[in-house]
Amino acid sequence: MADNDNGGTFATGFMIGAIVGAVVGILVAPKPGSETRADLLAQSEDLRARAEELAAKVRERIGPTVDIVRERVEPVAERVTSRVRRRVSAAPESDGGPGTEANSGKAGDAGSKEDA
Repeated sequence: MADNDNGGTFATGFMIGAIVGAVVGILVAPKPGSETRADLLAQSEDLRARAEELAAKVRERIGPTVDIVRERVEPVAERVTSRVRRRVSAAPESDGGPGTEANSGKAGDAGSKEDA
């Protein structure tokens, strides 16, 4: 999940796609340049307003869900972090290099109840 995105990536992609489609459609139409530019300006203002409305709706709908997920994930992440820190601090001191007891890969080490 993106960090605090609230659906912004989708909305941005949607807006860019709409703008590119409108520009290509206008530029391909057989009109004089001044009319095309005027139409492009009018449509760009309309698209901007619609895109802002869409982004606001997405934030409104997705925001509470993101908050709920964050509230549920943060305590779990904190518990996991504290468990890892306890185990690291309880581990025997070694240089951690190959052949040390901590990295020997003994069969008895895997699957202990403390690891569950």
